[in-house]
Amino acid sequence: MLSYLQPVLLKESVSDISGYLGLFLYRNRFQLLTHGALYSDGDHYFPAVAVAGHLREFLPATKSVLVLGAGLGSIVQVMLARGYAPRFTLVEKDKTVLGWAREILDKADAPKLEHVCLDAQSFMAQNERRYDLIFVDVFQGRGVPDFVTAPSFLMQCRDSLSPGGHLALNYIEVDQPKWDKALELVARVFPGCRIVSKDDNRILISPPSATVGNLDGGG
Repeated sequence: MLSYLQPVLLKESVSDISGYLGLFLYRNRFQLLTHGALYSDGDHYFPAVAVAGHLREFLPATKSVLVLGAGLGSIVQVMLARGYAPRFTLVEKDKTVLGWAREILDKADAPKLEHVCLDAQSFMAQNERRYDLIFVDVFQGRGVPDFVTAPSFLMQCRDSLSPGGHLALNYIEVDQPKWDKALELVARVFPGCRIVSKDDNRILISPPSATVGNLDGGG
């Protein structure tokens, strides 16, 4: 009940990867504080809510979701709250964050979860599977690492989509020229992306993928 009045600190940790980590409960939703930025917000996490809202006609047929930058697994909670239960692969390089996500999602009785402790760039470089939806939510503080919008990484994401699948990429605009460049790079690989905005959040959602054949790492 106290969490409806103020954030309640549940756990703290210092990670070699993320530095300070704080796990909070606010309005009965789990939130993650690190690098002065707040990640995850249970089934109210805006980027995940935006993806679910704009792909609502696609989600009933979605069988597999890859989450790069798992945080506390808010996208799992958002989709479960809407009645969707695909197979989720959660990729998170910080083992403490991934452990907290596992605890939270186990309590939520989330089915079909695969947890991978690895950075997103390394995971995509060796991935040989396809997914109906890829959700990229990778940050350092409030900034998106440069590799996320590099053509090689984006093409790996594109080529890891099932035919008809979608990429969704969460971006926080903290620098207008950098955002303009990122948008240009994404549009080259995923022309026709929709942009959902709220404050400084920019969620890019690709049209259905036409990728067919075997994975070839790009091209």
